[in-house]
Amino acid sequence: MSKQICFILDWYPTKSNNGCVFAKHLIYAIADKGFDCVVIAPRIKNSQNENVPYKREETTDSGSTVRIFTPAYYHFSSRKQTIRLSMNSHFKAVMKTIKKENLNPDAVYGHFIYQCGLTAARAGEKLGIPSYCACGENSTRFAQGGQPYSTGLQYAGWKDILSRLSGVICVSSHNAELIVKNGFVPSEMKTGVFPNGFNGKKFFSFDKSKARRELGFPDDKFIVAFTGDFSERKGIDKLSHALKSFDDVYSVFLGSGEIKPDCDNILFCGSVPNDEVVKYLNAADVFVLPTKGEGCCNAIVEALACGLPVISSDLPFNDDILDNTNSIRVDVSDVSQIENAVNKLKTDESLLHKLSKGAADSAKNLNINVRAENILKFMELN
Repeated sequence: MSKQICFILDWYPTKSNNGCVFAKHLIYAIADKGFDCVVIAPRIKNSQNENVPYKREETTDSGSTVRIFTPAYYHFSSRKQTIRLSMNSHFKAVMKTIKKENLNPDAVYGHFIYQCGLTAARAGEKLGIPSYCACGENSTRFAQGGQPYSTGLQYAGWKDILSRLSGVICVSSHNAELIVKNGFVPSEMKTGVFPNGFNGKKFFSFDKSKARRELGFPDDKFIVAFTGDFSERKGIDKLSHALKSFDDVYSVFLGSGEIKPDCDNILFCGSVPNDEVVKYLNAADVFVLPTKGEGCCNAIVEALACGLPVISSDLPFNDDILDNTNSIRVDVSDVSQIENAVNKLKTDESLLHKLSKGAADSAKNLNINVRAENILKFMELN
């Protein structure tokens, strides 16, 4: 009988919402290795997700089945007066589902500390099985103790709860350092660093001219791609400002948010289905993400998989995936550095080719199947 892993997620992708699609790719990869993968993704009662069915199944491309349960729970707020009520409601929704569906997991895996990692720690203790938390939160939440993280540490006993975990799966070395340094888990906690991985069936390199023809993009222009939230943290405002200094650089902005890019020569700006992102990336010459804070950025990993040189932050959250063989790293608060990096790749064809090859080479170690194998070894389930 195959071993069963219960994954706890705050959200599981639907046809209309790609949220946590990277976690879905990991679950599919593990299911295809012969594990019985069950997902419990509690939804907030009376939220916009009311129409998500309680129970459904999905089939991977290799024919493996993943069961998804979406019980409702009450979220009272993350303020110090009510955060424990929210945590307890989330935990009870998960445990009720495990009992109701006669699940018998060999391990439980919570995706992100709040709330799923906390619930995983409690569920593992209750069931007498190993529990793990995947910590992929952006670095600013750990470094600055942002809400609800500072509240949880101070008023909701997070360190005590998380100490019950069997291990923590971190997406970067910086992430692993911060969760200990800032008091989320004890120093003796078993931790492993596993940078995010890409699905090789969905993200790969193919002919640039073909991609441009299909999208109706000019074949002879230098194109910059951006993927992510249109937010200050992701640096879309800095990139838009930097591109204003060029009259012969074109751009593609994939995502949505409050900050709208206003540079010239925008070929596309908006959201696209996850399956179509690969086409836009392959149509570009370079990927630029002036992000201020990450765990390990999936958008960067996917760009590398498509053989794109990357321009991004010189901050430590990028250290595990970016170096001088595949990227130019800059101080993203300095628009002139972003501008100079774009110009360097635009005018130096040999450097562009070198970094493109480096991107493809580095992506070989970032495949989701490799990541799944390493995580299973860490969880001692493989």
